[in-house]
Parts: sequence; C-alpha cells; structure tokens
Amino acid sequence: MLILLLYSCGENQVESDTTPFEFRDISVEEKMQLALSETYLAKLGLPDSTLHYLTDYYSSRDFKPKWINDSTLTETGEKLMDAFQNSYSIGIPIGRITEIKSDNYIQDEIRITLSLSQVIHDLKTGLINYTDKSSNPVRYIQAAELDDLMTFEKNKDIRIQFLKYGPKDSTYEVLGAGLIDLLDNFPLDTSTFDIESIKFDTLTATSKSQKALISKGYLAESSVDSTNFMEALAHFQIDNGLKPDGVIGKYTSIALNESTQHKVERILLAMDKIRTRTERPNKYIWINIPEYKLRFYINDSLKSEHNIVTGTTANQTPELVSKLRKIVVYPFWNVPYSISSKEILPSVKRDTGYLAKHNYKLLKDGQEVDPHSVEWSSIRQNAFPFKIRQEPGRGNALGLIKFVFNNAYSVYFHDTPSKSLFNVDVRAYSHGCMRTQYPVTLAKAILKRDKLGRRLNRTIPDSLDTLLGRKENYNIKVLDPVPIFIEYQTVTRVDTKMITYIDIYGRDEQYLKILRE
Repeated sequence: MLILLLYSCGENQVESDTTPFEFRDISVEEKMQLALSETYLAKLGLPDSTLHYLTDYYSSRDFKPKWINDSTLTETGEKLMDAFQNSYSIGIPIGRITEIKSDNYIQDEIRITLSLSQVIHDLKTGLINYTDKSSNPVRYIQAAELDDLMTFEKNKDIRIQFLKYGPKDSTYEVLGAGLIDLLDNFPLDTSTFDIESIKFDTLTATSKSQKALISKGYLAESSVDSTNFMEALAHFQIDNGLKPDGVIGKYTSIALNESTQHKVERILLAMDKIRTRTERPNKYIWINIPEYKLRFYINDSLKSEHNIVTGTTANQTPELVSKLRKIVVYPFWNVPYSISSKEILPSVKRDTGYLAKHNYKLLKDGQEVDPHSVEWSSIRQNAFPFKIRQEPGRGNALGLIKFVFNNAYSVYFHDTPSKSLFNVDVRAYSHGCMRTQYPVTLAKAILKRDKLGRRLNRTIPDSLDTLLGRKENYNIKVLDPVPIFIEYQTVTRVDTKMITYIDIYGRDEQYLKILRE
C-alpha cells in the first residue's frame, strides 16, 4: 500500500508539472505572474520590450486582470475583442493592430491590454506622419495612464466610446458616428465599377448605376423601377456632396465607381488628419478645397460661410497655413506669367485691341508700353518680355475685393465677375486662387471683429461701402491678422451629417497606401 501511495503521489506531481499553468488550480493573479515572462510572451509573438511594459502595468494592479474573470472574458472584454476584429469601426485600418496569438483567456487578457493601449495611442497621436509621408510606428500609451484611460460605460456602444480618445472636435465626432452608421447599414462593398456619364450612353450608364446602387446598399434588387432608382440615386448624390438631380453626370459616375471599402478608408484618413492638424485659435478662416467652402469662425461659432471656386486639376489650389493681413478694394490684377504668355498672348496676336477691351496695361521695366508699337508676330510664348496688369473695375478678374496673405504660391481669395460657377456642385475651375461668393459680406464680418487690444479697425462695414462707392484702389490693413487654414478634407460634415466629396486632385491616394501598410 505504501508503494502504491508513493507511486500515486509521484504520478500526480508529474501531471501537475506538465499541466499548462493557465489550467492549474491556482489563482488568476498567480497565472498572470507566470504569463509575464520573456519565454511566454515570445510564444505569443511579442517582443521583449513588452515584458517591462506589461509587468509595470499588472504589478500596479497586484496582477489582477482587467478583462477576464476566473476563466472567461468579461462582457467589456468580449466587446473589445470584437471591436479589434472589426477595427474600421473604431477608426483603425484593418491590419494595423498588432497580431497576438490568443488560445486561452490569459492570452486574451494580454492581447486586449496591449491592443487597447496601441489603439488609444494611435487615436491620440495619429496614424500618419504627414511631413515625412510615412506610417507612424506602433507605440503604447504610458503604463501608468492605462487604468484611468481604459474605462467604458456598459450600456453604451463601445465603438462610439473610442471617439473620446481622439480630438475634442465636433467634425471628428460626426465622422466617427457616421462611419459606424455606414458600416452598420450598408454592406462593406469592395466592388468597383466603370460607369460613364449618360452623355456617352444613357441605357448603359443607367443599367450599370443600378447595379452599383444595389451593391452599395442604396437600392433593393427586388424593387428596381424608375422611381426607386431615381430616389436611390438622389440619396447617394447627397451623401457624396453632389446635387441630387438624379442625373448620371461625370462626377456622379466617379462617385458610383468607388467601392464602399475605399470610401471607408477615406473616412479613416479624414479622421486621422483631424487628429494631427494644427490646433485652431479663437478666430480663423478655414478653406476646405474638395468641399469648395470657406468658413470664418470665432470661438467655434460660424460667422460667415461662402462657396468658393478652386483650381483645376492642372492648376491645383495648394494646402497651406498663413494669416490674412490685408483686404484690397478695387484691386489691380498682376497677371501671372503663365497666363500672360500662354493665354493672353495668342489673343493679342489675333487682335491687338484685346488688351484695351479687357482693361489690361502692357508693362516693361515698370513702364507702360503701347501694344500697337509691338511686333507681336516676333513674340514667343517661352520668351514673353512683358508684364500684364488689369486695372481695377467690375470687369477685373479679381472683382471688387481681394484678400491677401503671405504664401509661397502667390494665391489669395477674391471676388469674381463670373458668378454662375458658384451654383455648380464641383467647382474646380480657377488657376489656383479661390474665387469667393459674397466677398463683401466676408470682408464686413472680418472688419466688424478686427481689433488689437482696445484698438478697433477704423474701416467698419459702413466705411467699406463708402470705399466701394469710390471705385478706387485702396488697401485695408487687418489689425489682428486672421489665421488661414487651407486644407484638403474629402470627408467632412454638413450640420450633423457626414458627407464624402470627390477626391478632385487625387491627393488621398498616397496617404491611403500608407494606411494600408
């Protein structure tokens, strides 16, 4: 009996030694201590650097786990695992979260803690370095901050709660909520299409558009008729910042051809740009190129909003940060060399009176030159020796008012005699400057609030009307220069609704490639 007893004890000891510690009859705190070793973490595919990080965190908790009970994930833990699996919904690209082997609940605990720490860091600091045009490395927030940051309300969608880690920005919050709504209510369509405008073939364009709208979830396959199709198309156009006219035009075709997944990636990019952009001052002007909008804000309150016309794809409006320092009434237009030599010269060669008809002056070395004295047939485009200046007046290309700010691109925003383009939904028609609707209203809004200390700008809205009545060139200095942010956000909000716009210059693509790395 003694021999049998000794044999039995030995057998139990062997079994105990070979049983994985995750399944031994020891406390979960002891299991966490055993898990925090270089050998164990290496089995999970984790680098040595995570050992100190995890040890610091769990030792501060006396090795008590956060996401598991004795042998199961908590409800919050399960929701987090699902959120990481479907990371688009929390603003993180698929594949960004570090892969961690997870075969049991102890490994689940480690995986959730590290993944959440990484995600919080990404949402706070951004995914992309926009200066270097590279992906930011994977980093974790400080271990000492983890418990204070990793808190979630039980009865609220956990995906929405990830927005608290991003910037306190109303547009960011609308995009985050809009992204979740899109993923919940529309299929993550990966199909692209080759739809062309109806001007090429109405029947083909309509047939392909129906298939695209079905694929994207805007139209039910069982109820395709002309009325439902037009309603679905108009709904789609609104969501994409286009005029809801039910017409399959050039830009509606471009929007339909994009897959929903690609659109989701553009939303992620837009959110990331907000995370990393310069903090807004109390007073500023924001211009969003793909939206064709200029907005003037004070203390987060919108004071003036204007449609704008931006540069063509060949003459793109640049992104920049500057300050509005001067408003010019009845401005001169110093025509850029490229326009003078490429566009005006051929017209002058055909008709020497062209310059006078459009109120242009021909200048050389600062002196006016009589156009009729020039042998125009000998003037070549690549060796144009003159400067051309358009005199102030209603026919001036800059209109009645110009807003001046320092920048390396010689661009500004201004009035225009051509008002019709403000009613077009995609307004990329200029040479790079920004034509502005109702510029006098904007100037008055700025001048009304322009002060430096107790000193107010003497040019108040009424005196601006007086200056315009004189029809003379006049420079108004802005006492407190207004910061200007010209940005390229293809996804933003209108009121409380997320809208995606055409990537008119194709600038998103280089950053989407980085997001996918």
